[in-house]
Amino acid sequence: MSVPAVTEISGQLSRSGSVTLDATGAGVITFDPDNARQRWVVDQVVVSTNQAPSSTPVPIATVYVNDVSSPGNSQGSTWAGSRDTFTGTTEIGPCDFLAVHFTGGIPGVTATAVLSGTKYTRRT
Repeated sequence: MSVPAVTEISGQLSRSGSVTLDATGAGVITFDPDNARQRWVVDQVVVSTNQAPSSTPVPIATVYVNDVSSPGNSQGSTWAGSRDTFTGTTEIGPCDFLAVHFTGGIPGVTATAVLSGTKYTRRT
């Protein structure tokens, strides 16, 4: 018995989200595939805030696959979460999610993350 071939259709991935930083200056934005037949290859995450360029403190933005409380899930950080770009390939499976965790920022500031890469959808 032969197994049917599985093919994937690729397309551009572009997602954005924002969060208002809480009283501790922290916030999390999460992104996940559209359905169980989709996976993502994220190449870039651009982070920013609406705070003035000279305002301090400047948050740190850390990109995680799944749980933000596990250091082993960290994909890397940027020291300038108010305006910076994280680059590197991060794969997100159909049961995973990507989280951008802002810490150490100004409470009430809006933090934004824009991710880009390629999405793959399985077809049988």
